[in-house]
Amino acid sequence: MFAHSVAAKDHIVEVITDNENGITAFRPKFLQIEEGDTVTWVNALDDLHNVITYPDGFPAGSKGFESPYLENKGESWSYTFDTAGTYQYHCIPHVLMGMRGTITVSTPTSPDKFHRPTKDEIVTYRNKLLEFFDSDDFGIMPDAVKRNVGH
Repeated sequence: MFAHSVAAKDHIVEVITDNENGITAFRPKFLQIEEGDTVTWVNALDDLHNVITYPDGFPAGSKGFESPYLENKGESWSYTFDTAGTYQYHCIPHVLMGMRGTITVSTPTSPDKFHRPTKDEIVTYRNKLLEFFDSDDFGIMPDAVKRNVGH
């Protein structure tokens, strides 16, 4: 028997700003893909966004990801997923508006198999948030942020 290989696929996630309705979002918010697939995030309008995994939001043994800031309509950033599992990400400037998403590569990550961030990773993440927010804001952040900033 011959092994059957499946060609990697490309997926698009729109980075949405809807100022009229006060909505920022990733579309789709949830995406199921396979190992080797590439996801490209495309900024739909002129607005500042990024794509970053939570420090504990990816499988142990894999790497989180962080895009540069996308400011202009049509700007994009791509990432190829080589490790199975669940990747939870968000946009730092719009985290308080609920701008987050999840990508599952092949099979979901069980709760005990997520990456456990080091103290340095927590400090780095906290400092990225402090570029946009005061530390007083951490109390109103989503739980996924709170648990990663020691709040």
